[in-house]
Amino acid sequence: MGQRVSPTYLVCERLKIQPTKRSRNKPKPIPTESEVQTFDYAYGLQKAMWDRTRSRRAR
Repeated sequence: MGQRVSPTYLVCERLKIQPTKRSRNKPKPIPTESEVQTFDYAYGLQKAMWDRTRSRRAR
């Protein structure tokens, strides 16, 4: 069995590495245009259309 550690010691150790409130709320830099991922809304509509077409042809 290992040596037991007091709860107070664990709390103190955790506080040593816990960031401050100010550093946690630091504003994030705005990503460049090439880093932004876009969502293709048209793909979902086209997929639904092709799924309907495929289901009608299968009858």
